[in-house]
Amino acid sequence: MKKIVSLLFLMGSLVYGEGFLFWKGDSEKEKVDVSRQEMNQRWERIKELDQQISFDRDKWRLQKNYKEYKKEFDIYMDYLQNNSSELFNVGDYYFKNGRYEKAYEVFSRDNTNIKNVFGAATSARFLNDNENALRLYTQSIEMDPNFYEAYLGRGVINRNIGNYSEAINDFNKYMKYRQDEAVYTGLGDVYMITKNYGEAKNILEVGRNRYPNSKVIRDMLIRLYAELKNN
Repeated sequence: MKKIVSLLFLMGSLVYGEGFLFWKGDSEKEKVDVSRQEMNQRWERIKELDQQISFDRDKWRLQKNYKEYKKEFDIYMDYLQNNSSELFNVGDYYFKNGRYEKAYEVFSRDNTNIKNVFGAATSARFLNDNENALRLYTQSIEMDPNFYEAYLGRGVINRNIGNYSEAINDFNKYMKYRQDEAVYTGLGDVYMITKNYGEAKNILEVGRNRYPNSKVIRDMLIRLYAELKNN
């Protein structure tokens, strides 16, 4: 993931804020440090409770732990409201653990940082919420037209909802920035769906040359050759 300008701006703001507190006196700075320590401990407790809730079968204990979890989580989210980079880390934690609904909830708390908007879009895609995914991927692109990852995600959504020309356009835009296995299979898939077998053959054979060990591309080419033989 590339560096984001807004994150650099945020980091600069935090440095300035800490300096301002320092001039108020060491006691104020100590309060900030204590607050961070408390919140770091709170986050560790949240993860601990999260694990307990996931595996606990005792109904009474489950209710008790969930009540504490929700209280701690809400406090921690309020604390991170103006810290978009740390908010992204929390959303990413849930996403990597397959907790897409929770990841979407966290990412959606911030619509100013492109990483969080993109995270919300991708979480929505994994939840099969195509409408929100499409909206959020488009928002990411509007925030930064060079944020190429969003073109791939939006291309997948456009393919899923039948906007095939838009999907091809998105995949081609992504390919200007990066040529990987995903974009070759994405384009090949859309061309096959639309029965544009010539274009499908061209793109998939290029993909096979670049990724000779790709089972996905190999299987797609087998199906494609069968279609060409029957037409």
